[in-house]
Amino acid sequence: MTPVSRTEAHRVFADLYRKTRTPEHQQLIDEAILKSNDVFIRIDLIRKVDEDYENKNKPKKEENRDRGLPEKEQPRREVISRPSTPEPKPKRSSDLVTIDSAKQKQNPGRKKSNEQKQGGGLLAGLFGGGNNANSSIAKFAKETGTIDIGLFGRNPSISNNVEKIFRGLKEDVLIPTIQALRVSEQQGWRIWTPLVYNIINNFNKFFNAFASLDALILDKISADIFLERSLKMQMFYVRFLQRDDAKDIILSNLPDIVKMDDKLTPKLNKIMEGVNYALGLENNKPKLSDAITAFYIVAKKKMFTWPEIVTDLRVPPIQEHKFQAAREIQKEVEITVAKISDDINTRTFKKEELQNLRSRYFSIDDKGKISFDFLNQVVDDYMAHHMPESAKSQTVKNSYKSQPHRLVYLLLRDLQTVYVNLIEGYVRLGDKNQNQELLIIQPGLFRNEIDQLNSLVRTIDNFNKKFPSFQYSFQQYGMDNSTGNAAGDQIAGTIVQALQEASEFFGSFAGKLNIIIENHLMAKVTESKGKANDKIASTKDKVIEEVKIAQRFIPHYDKAVVAKERINGMKVEDVFMQFTKYLYNYAVIFKDPTTTSKLTAHRKIEQELIKLNKEYERLTYSTFHKDSGNPDPEPTGSSSENESNVANDGSDSEDES
Repeated sequence: MTPVSRTEAHRVFADLYRKTRTPEHQQLIDEAILKSNDVFIRIDLIRKVDEDYENKNKPKKEENRDRGLPEKEQPRREVISRPSTPEPKPKRSSDLVTIDSAKQKQNPGRKKSNEQKQGGGLLAGLFGGGNNANSSIAKFAKETGTIDIGLFGRNPSISNNVEKIFRGLKEDVLIPTIQALRVSEQQGWRIWTPLVYNIINNFNKFFNAFASLDALILDKISADIFLERSLKMQMFYVRFLQRDDAKDIILSNLPDIVKMDDKLTPKLNKIMEGVNYALGLENNKPKLSDAITAFYIVAKKKMFTWPEIVTDLRVPPIQEHKFQAAREIQKEVEITVAKISDDINTRTFKKEELQNLRSRYFSIDDKGKISFDFLNQVVDDYMAHHMPESAKSQTVKNSYKSQPHRLVYLLLRDLQTVYVNLIEGYVRLGDKNQNQELLIIQPGLFRNEIDQLNSLVRTIDNFNKKFPSFQYSFQQYGMDNSTGNAAGDQIAGTIVQALQEASEFFGSFAGKLNIIIENHLMAKVTESKGKANDKIASTKDKVIEEVKIAQRFIPHYDKAVVAKERINGMKVEDVFMQFTKYLYNYAVIFKDPTTTSKLTAHRKIEQELIKLNKEYERLTYSTFHKDSGNPDPEPTGSSSENESNVANDGSDSEDES
């Protein structure tokens, strides 16, 4: 009979496969059907094997008859006492009386002896008595519903109940569930810890392997072939069952990844239906573990238990601290960790730089308020040397300190007279009795800053002379600077623009000098550790010719300055530090946005570092250590074959089915 439909073909295949055969004959059948998954081809393969086997094992009498020889001329042979295995026929009540049973009737003593050997005879075979293995199998079959014992319990087979387990998912549920689990494999590492990812990814591999077995069940293949084809499914399932928290973790986290995908979100209910079906395979009867056990029992013809199978599979547990994923995903994780490490190092360095700037150049109290008390000394010193006696009253001093256009002029002039010489040409260093003129900065290196300083002094001096009675407060300047309202007032607009230029000048000038300070401090630290080389040591008396980040000393930093101004007697190092401090504070006083942001930027960086460190800890399950880079990677392979089959499943194309 040639089947005309695939449904009919599966029925024909099942009937052919279930024919009673000798073990040798059945092994040939099992080997043949491995050559193709197509049910029509498998039918042809079985028929061909049956035909070849029957031809090979024909009795000689039949062979001679086939050759056309007369029966009397056929060679004599001994009669075979054991009949060949007949084709299965519809069972009738008369069929139960076999040749053996007839012989036993003629020889009751032999029948009794056989019953004793078999452990109870016919009734014992039917009801599970006698042989312990048969009794255990019969009990397992009754309790689980996974095995059909058959007549006398001699030919157990897989129950139809097992088929229902593997064919319980409809296509409209199966496909979106597979899609969602695949997305979780590709993208889940971006939001989950290694443990959560590994549990869900293991479930993904199990679900795909489980879903692919429905075709094998439909084809009614032998238990041996099923066990061979389902090995990875078994291992993934064992790993799933090893974690009591696996179900809760999957249900709590998988919807998150689905909701991140616009195409999958509308299918969430179907996806969770498929997920819950797979998660409940151990809650229904028969259990999946019982079904797998049944295949082992039928294939090996002896009793097995699920714990014995788990022990024999030797499945390694799910890793908790390292992503178990395909190689390309592991590479993405490594690249991401490296980038996060760089970001943490960069922000940590920037945070330390800002903290140094705050602590080195500003006086900030616990409430974050900056103190500008040093201005009193600057104003008093300038007025004492450059103002007439009539202008030295406290009222005049207060007037200068309270009006930005007057104060900025005084501060710019103070920089000209006290500090500019330090960076413009030769500086007298030593003491009153013994000193020498030396260069610290190459002339012209700060030409732009000096020219801008002189230009600002002229601009603001001209404004103050042109409008000597102009009254303007810091409060008003703050409002005009932030809102731009001064544009409608020609006089106020002019001075606001000049003050803004001055604030930017103070900030940029301070930043340039700060590089010199940073270089100097780094060189001192290196020297204190005994690591300074000749190149660094030579900079102690070598003129600064360029401003760039590099370890070098401020030339003659430990020598005292000889001058008429208030810096007289101060060491070169301290003068540079004070010069830079004043510039930074002036920039804040006159609202330079760049400098002001440096005083508050550490807060934003701290928040960024908290997030980056959490992300680093999520991906690596370790705490980030500065300049340590990534932690030593764990080996991705394993000496165990089972470990390579399960832990590195992402690289196996079969697992992607």
